Amino acid sequence: LIITNAHVAAPRGNGIAEGSITLEVSFADEFGGEIYPATLLNVDYEWDLALLKIEAKGPFTYAPLGKSSDLIKGEKVIAIGTPLGNSHSITSGIISGVHRDIIVNVNGGKKKIPGLIQTDAAINPGNSGGPLLNAYGELIGINNATMEAADGIGFAIPVDRVAEILEQRLLDAGRSSRFWVGLTVEEIDGQLMVVDVDKRGPAALAGLHTGSVVYGVDGEAVVTRTDYATRMLPHSAGDTITLSLKTPRGSRDISFELLPTRSRDTIGYLGFDAVRDVVVLRRRNGFRSRVPILRVTRVYPETGASALGLLIDDAIVGVRMETSLRGSEWQEVRSLSELVSHFRGSKLAKSGDNLWVLRGDDSFKGRLEVPADG
Repeated sequence: LIITNAHVAAPRGNGIAEGSITLEVSFADEFGGEIYPATLLNVDYEWDLALLKIEAKGPFTYAPLGKSSDLIKGEKVIAIGTPLGNSHSITSGIISGVHRDIIVNVNGGKKKIPGLIQTDAAINPGNSGGPLLNAYGELIGINNATMEAADGIGFAIPVDRVAEILEQRLLDAGRSSRFWVGLTVEEIDGQLMVVDVDKRGPAALAGLHTGSVVYGVDGEAVVTRTDYATRMLPHSAGDTITLSLKTPRGSRDISFELLPTRSRDTIGYLGFDAVRDVVVLRRRNGFRSRVPILRVTRVYPETGASALGLLIDDAIVGVRMETSLRGSEWQEVRSLSELVSHFRGSKLAKSGDNLWVLRGDDSFKGRLEVPADG
């Protein structure tokens, strides 16, 4: 398994069709110089991380994990990457700062990534996804950004956060960027236990319940979450999978079709579906302006959206987010994926209204409740 940046392995926007990119992993000449086709297993766009898999005979050399919790300004670091096409280049520098929050360009918009490591080691286009190492050769970060119009200012995602995202998201088939399975498994007493099943998801509709033990995927034995993830994550929406289960009624196989991730975001999480649209609003100064919205196309029963009273053709115009000054502000919503990202992120207003809705000539604000583990 290989971890890199999402914007390297799975870029979005700029006319790039999903699934249209062929991935390869190349090794430096001193490590054999081989090139292997790679499969994209999972993506976390919020933290700009992607998980890849290659099928090849190892063992492979890997960088030991260090810690990013005890980094010191001035500490020597090494950055490795392919800047401007120069394969496996090495630059060095020092840690210039920690816990940096920066704004990056993402899909035609801007996004804040918090808590990054700042370094003056040369990081250029092509370094993204490469390692930032300490003087002992231990991985302390993954290079992912530079400051525009500035020299000697690069940033990396701290390895402690990378490990957290890997464990909690990238190796979680329930958070796959390719399909929706609708169940969560955990290792309990040496078994892979189903601990949560989304009642509207494909697993539940196939009759799967919490408390079952998964011991096989498509006829292959699984014992750990990593086993389960590596068997599940190469699948795509539309694939039919077979899980081998131990239940209170005995062992059995259950087969069902994986649904698209949009179903997870709509049916399983927000409780409604919507498409992009634009409305024209009159400002207090008399001028008119075009405002991006999400036009509700479907509301699912027994969800937070139906409890809020959302109706088809309602317009979602804003979501309330916390600010650095301990206040809050309403932000425009340009896409369904952006809205989902806001609700899953840490900056969503934790109390009070969080959704602003237009209905005809009227508007209202309310609180949309979503599943806590979404």
